[in-house]
Amino acid sequence: MDFLGDMFNYFFGSDVRSVPYLRVLSNQTKILTVITTEPIPSGRGRKILPNPVEIFCKDNGLNFQYFDKNAKYLDMTRGLCVSFGRIFSENFLQNNNAIYNIHLSLLPSYKGPSPVESIILNNENTAGLTVFKIKKEIDAGDIVYQDSFKVDSSTYASDIYNNCVQSFQTNIGVIIDATEKIVIKSPTVDSTTKKFKKVDFSLDGKTLTEAKKIIRAFDVMGPAFITHKQHIFKIHKYTDEEHNYPIELTDGKLYPSLITPEGKKMMSINDYMRGNL
Repeated sequence: MDFLGDMFNYFFGSDVRSVPYLRVLSNQTKILTVITTEPIPSGRGRKILPNPVEIFCKDNGLNFQYFDKNAKYLDMTRGLCVSFGRIFSENFLQNNNAIYNIHLSLLPSYKGPSPVESIILNNENTAGLTVFKIKKEIDAGDIVYQDSFKVDSSTYASDIYNNCVQSFQTNIGVIIDATEKIVIKSPTVDSTTKKFKKVDFSLDGKTLTEAKKIIRAFDVMGPAFITHKQHIFKIHKYTDEEHNYPIELTDGKLYPSLITPEGKKMMSINDYMRGNL
């Protein structure tokens, strides 16, 4: 394997959206230190479980540390931050001045925690990613790289996430070179996204158009769900082809294609119908 020199040698990340970028870096640099967040109680049982980044590191023999807000990472030439879940203080950035963030929108549009989902919910026709140098203001540093691609009414959030990772992997050399110069100065404030909650994934009481957008928007961070015949069904994907198990919405029928019935594993609608019709 040919390793790229002068690469990002630190990675900051903590959730499932971080892992694909970490995988790209781990395949292209010999020395990589991963900084992630400590496990916290989660779920109904309040179990303390490692996050997806920690699991990936353990599975692949990568060196990782838990984040210390007072740390000085003296051997860091460049750091890459993706979906880290922590805001760096001004003091931390003064001590560690070479950290770049990947944000999954074309800044300054769709700042904040949920750009991909918001792009789909708002019927946008363009998505993309931005690499910028982090400063104390959120999603407001000087931009070094941007890439865009089209989306339409059939695009799922997972499609956008995959396109962003592919863009990063294909153009990583260009991005490294771009960190030596500023392409676009820190953008002015535009739009900001909110942090979505589980209630936002619900299809109960939604129109067919609304339901389809929610399913596509939250196939990564959700999934969408609905109460149907007194049971909760998670809806991962839908089809426009009619079948024998539609779900009635306020103004029409939704035809799911990939579901997780309550208490069962994810399955295709065809597999579900074979056992329930």
